[in-house]
Amino acid sequence: MPIVETEERYEGAFDEVECPVCGSEDWTHLVFQGVFCADCNTRCLLREPAGDQGFIAKFDGSYTWLTDDAEMIPETEEYGATASGKWTGTPSRGYERYWFSATAEHLDEYTTDWKPAWEREDAGTGEPNYLIELPSNEVETR
Repeated sequence: MPIVETEERYEGAFDEVECPVCGSEDWTHLVFQGVFCADCNTRCLLREPAGDQGFIAKFDGSYTWLTDDAEMIPETEEYGATASGKWTGTPSRGYERYWFSATAEHLDEYTTDWKPAWEREDAGTGEPNYLIELPSNEVETR
């Protein structure tokens, strides 16, 4: 029998959540510490939303280390480097991302053009998609 019993409150949540910093879907659970991205170490905390099904994920960038694919969450003086998102649904029906934003986007004195990994131009391909015109008037996509 384990010393501390745990309850899986958000079954399947980490199958849906991608790291907004680097785009990884691999998470590491450190007992008594939290859940961290396996690639860039961004911390993720889950909580229940008020009144509906699903979960809210808060991403803490103060633990993040920079990798090639990472773009750091913008930091504010009051809240640090944090971003949050809401996923609606249930484990049986699946989850769908409802909204996502960095804390800095909600504060008037901070302006940011930061985007989570899944909204960046090079999301999923590792490099931007450019159209190159060839001399024979053919178009190649790279």
